[in-house]
Order: sequence, then structure tokens, then C-alpha cells
Amino acid sequence: MKRLRLLPIALVPAVVLGLAACSGSGSGNATSSPSATSSASASAAAITSCPDPGKASDSVKVSGAVAGGTAPKVSFAKGLSASEPQMTVAVEGDGASLKSGDYAQVSYSVYQAEDASKLGSVGFDSGNPQALSVGGSGFGAILACSKVGDRLVTVGQSSAIGFNTGGDVVVVADIVSKIPTKATGTPQQQDPALPTVKDKADGEPEIAVPSGAKAPSKTEVEVLKQGDGQAIKDGDTALVQYKGVTLEGGKEFDSSWSKGVPTTFTVSEGQLIKGFVTGLVGQKVGSQVLIVTTAADAYGANPPEGSGIPANAPLVFVVDVLALG
Repeated sequence: MKRLRLLPIALVPAVVLGLAACSGSGSGNATSSPSATSSASASAAAITSCPDPGKASDSVKVSGAVAGGTAPKVSFAKGLSASEPQMTVAVEGDGASLKSGDYAQVSYSVYQAEDASKLGSVGFDSGNPQALSVGGSGFGAILACSKVGDRLVTVGQSSAIGFNTGGDVVVVADIVSKIPTKATGTPQQQDPALPTVKDKADGEPEIAVPSGAKAPSKTEVEVLKQGDGQAIKDGDTALVQYKGVTLEGGKEFDSSWSKGVPTTFTVSEGQLIKGFVTGLVGQKVGSQVLIVTTAADAYGANPPEGSGIPANAPLVFVVDVLALG
């Protein structure tokens, strides 16, 4: 029986050579794409404030459309280095400013400064931009200095910027969008036979289970708010807010809202319970979705220890689809 595993978003991205942990499907293979993790190497102190521009970052030449489908053309002299990280705004955007606690979609390419070799890209050429949190240290601190539409060029020791590639690196990053923290789709009429949902001011859903609600014969899915963004495919990575309660009694057993941060996970039966995947595949970014799972499509007779979920319990989830990546 598959268990619902919700993976926390990387608060401090660090690139290593491997599959992009927070990018969507098609982003690359395990030997060619950078990926986000939650920690960085300790070989240099991670930056915690906005780096100033400098000769190194100003010398990097970048051309091509910002946030386009094709990676920008990047050129710089081999052996580029910076004793302290430098950051130049190569193209200034006109979108919303980002601040600590926000979330953003970012496409970026990473180069080894010593020989100008490209280590990989996320969001350019294939796959989705990466959903990243703003603030903290490393690359998150750099994002807190930006706004939507910016193209940033950063040069410095990889660990200080938040990457695990070693040596000095050049990072070219496009700030694609600011991610909302709740569903923004158009409200839809709710079926009174199913659990009903009313949002608090911050978007957190309150789930009311009808008295005497019967277990469904198959997993039920209802769109509560219809988004107009990209649709989730099997194997995609999604950033979501979610709340789960038992169908019998409506007892909450898990919630990203309670944790205070959205959650990212891969929408696949290899990672999530079947009912969750059934409910999310095909749903569009911006949507809020109600999922009422059968016991068999949830945890069956073997719920996670300490979860408070009874054996053979049908479950109710409300999921806000915030972004892919």
C-alpha cells in the first residue's frame, strides 16, 4: 500500500548534478540537470543579503528573451571569480517585488566559472521553472533582492550562493512569476452531497462533512475553484496547499496550512496514495480540488503510525494547486 509522502519545498536551494527535485517532468536526466536541495556546502558562508554588482558579474554577457522557452546565450571569460558573491541585474523587470516568505518560479542556468562549462539548466529548453521559496540564505537571499521579470547574473563561490557544484559558478536566473499561496481560480458550484468547503480570509479551507456521510464506492473528485494554468501530468512536481480530514467525523490529520508553508511533491503513485494522484492529474494550476478517497485508494488497513487515521478509513482532501515545478 502506497503512503502519502509530502516533501517539503527546498528553503535554501543548492544545485547538485542530478534530477531536478523541484522542477517538473521533462527537466532532464540524472546526469545533466541541476537540482534543488535543502542545504548547501559549508565551505563558504552563505550570503544572507543582496550582493552588490561587480566587475565579474558585470562582465557576463547574456542575450535572449527573459523567461522564454529557450535558454539564454551566455558568454564570459574563463577563470572568472569573485572573492565575495556579486549580482548584476542584466535585465530589469517590471513585475511584483519579492520579499522573504514569498514563493517564485525561477528558470536558471549554472556554469562553472573556471572553464565556462555549462553544468545544467532548470526551466529553460525543457521542463518547468522551479518553485522556490524567497529569503533566508544563499539563492533564497538573492531572490529577495529581485522582482518578477528580472534577469539576474550572480558570480561567486558555489556554496555561498547555495549550490553544491564546487568552485566559483556563474548563475543566470530569470524570475518568471510570483506564486500565490492560495488557489486563485473561479469558484464553482459545490455538490451538497459531498463535503463542503469554505475558505478563511487567508485561503485556508474549512471542511464540513455531512452528517452520516457514506464511504464512496470510488474516489470522488470535485473542482471547487477552476484555475486556468498548466494542467498537472502524471509524474509532474507540484507546489500545493492541502488539508486532510477523515470522512467519518471530519477529524483533521494533516495540513500544510497548519505547518505554515506550502508543500511540493511528485504527483505519482510511486510517491503518493492512489486517490491523491487520481484527484490531481489533469487539474490546472490555480484550481482548488476536493478529493474524497475510498479506503483502498488511501491507506487501507495500514495507515501511517501516529497519523491518527483509522484503519480502512475513507479520507477527504482539499488541495490548492499553486504551481508546477
